Amino acid sequence: MHKKQEKVKFNFVDIIIIGLILALLAAGVYKLLIVNRALALQNSHIEFKVFVENVRIPTVESIKEGQAVKDVQTNIPLGTVKSKEVSPYKQAVPTLDGRVVQADVPEKYNVIITIESPAIVTDNSIMIGNKEIKIGAQISVKSNVFSVNGTIYGATVK
Repeated sequence: MHKKQEKVKFNFVDIIIIGLILALLAAGVYKLLIVNRALALQNSHIEFKVFVENVRIPTVESIKEGQAVKDVQTNIPLGTVKSKEVSPYKQAVPTLDGRVVQADVPEKYNVIITIESPAIVTDNSIMIGNKEIKIGAQISVKSNVFSVNGTIYGATVK
């Protein structure tokens, strides 16, 4: 007997599926070869300081040297804590004679956290991962123990 040979026919759905697979492969190649290459081009190290005010002593004690820190919103690694400086938190308080003086607030502290990190330094910006570092900008920093909001206080390119 003679067997019928069935021809494989492509229809519209098969073409869409093959197109989606090719698009996903192209996106993966782009991500691996183009986007991650910028992270590999981190050309220098920077130290930047984050000024955090009005925190309690458990937060101050949880910030330790050598601790890895990340950005809260994007979870991008920002580097490691190099040092911290602690000072009492001061607030403007009116006196009975009408003057306004700076007085220490009990059990509240200001902390300046120095973070060291590899970065991409150009003429126009300093980038850590996909995060741009600018003096005066607000930044949220976290580790596995603490999470604080602060202001970028200074940056030094090494």
